[in-house]
Amino acid sequence: MNRVKICKIFTFDAAHQLSGHKGKCANVHGHTYTLEVVVSGEPQGPEVPGEEGFVMDFGDLKEVVRSRIVDPLDHAFLAVGDEPFLDSLRAAGSKIAQLGFRTTAENLAMFIAFSLLQASIPVYSVKVWETPTSWAEVLSSEIPQDGPSYRKMGVCDVG
Repeated sequence: MNRVKICKIFTFDAAHQLSGHKGKCANVHGHTYTLEVVVSGEPQGPEVPGEEGFVMDFGDLKEVVRSRIVDPLDHAFLAVGDEPFLDSLRAAGSKIAQLGFRTTAENLAMFIAFSLLQASIPVYSVKVWETPTSWAEVLSSEIPQDGPSYRKMGVCDVG
């Protein structure tokens, strides 16, 4: 078997706050996130006309990642859901992605990988760059089938 990995890179801007954190991230702040989605599979053979040689078409991957991840999170406040100023943001008409978990790069990577697996994307790994020098990566094989443990914390509303 000839497994091949392909990668598509995305960016999105979002704000968040890590309440109770000992450092500067306890304040409301924003990032230009870079997202790397690596897909793994065996390239299609001649039995699939027009798709021969592809693990997955980059355009198809882009469509799924944009609709499920990038568009809902871009220029949003990434919320756990208990932030004291959420009502003010809602009243101002701000875009909020209420994720129901602490919005660390680690949790975001797990959330994104699990969301894409649920969309039947053969994800190998997801890497979330929070800054140009700081990232978190998760291998999809390390995510439980019923999802990451943070899912038990609350409701996820990114639509």
